[in-house]
Amino acid sequence: MQREKKQLVCILLAFVCAAGVFFLSDLFQSMAYWGNGLIWYWIGVVLTFVTGIVGTAFILLSLKVEGPTEKSWLTVLLISLRAVAVLAIGLGFLWTTFVVVAGMSGM
Repeated sequence: MQREKKQLVCILLAFVCAAGVFFLSDLFQSMAYWGNGLIWYWIGVVLTFVTGIVGTAFILLSLKVEGPTEKSWLTVLLISLRAVAVLAIGLGFLWTTFVVVAGMSGM
């Protein structure tokens, strides 16, 4: 049961990072207007990508933890949550990249 708890904590932390990516991507768009230059915009972009990378590290850490030996509802839940977390972080990276490209092209 200890291994499952560790996996669940890692996956939940990955979800927090995925939510942080979407929150920060919205925030750094408004940070573009904080000063005369784009320094705050790029600080926000870097923070967003770092948050996503940390979330990816939590996903990888949850993969390194040995999973449960018998198949139970908790096993299915952990696999499903991990898949959703990977999808959320991936979409967060794609959204952030899209916003950066659109912002730099003048849209």
